[in-house]
Amino acid sequence: MPGTGEDGDQFGMSLGVGDTNGDKYADVLVGAPGEAVGSATYAGAATLLRGSAAGLTTAGATAYTQNTGGVPGTAEGGDRFAAATHLADVTKDGRAEVVVGAPGENSDGLLWTARGSASGPAVGGSTAVSGTAAGVKRRYAEIDFGGALPGARSTI
Repeated sequence: MPGTGEDGDQFGMSLGVGDTNGDKYADVLVGAPGEAVGSATYAGAATLLRGSAAGLTTAGATAYTQNTGGVPGTAEGGDRFAAATHLADVTKDGRAEVVVGAPGENSDGLLWTARGSASGPAVGGSTAVSGTAAGVKRRYAEIDFGGALPGARSTI
């Protein structure tokens, strides 16, 4: 498993299930929005656990933060990256895309997406959209865009 468990990580606060690499085994994306990234507390991380013929495995597990190469942005304290996680094959190519919410990003939140590929999420070329860019208007408080994502039925 990538990383080290600490008090307050909130590992497992969000879960997404889907086949990110098209091997017909369910992978699990685990959110830990309380994970510290360097000195940035509550920056957050998402960990992808791979599915296999023997079941879920930590072999080949990968962690993603906003400091991961190819992931837009920079990990900052309070971002809560991976407060919400979702895996869904939106492109209908047999590989689930990764969607991760960071509701504490700036004052309006953020959604990060990465396309599925034969090797798993394609971080290079991944995209991010903020609440403001998505058209959400801030009035009295923070927007928290990306704080919740819909559940989805698995096609595996």
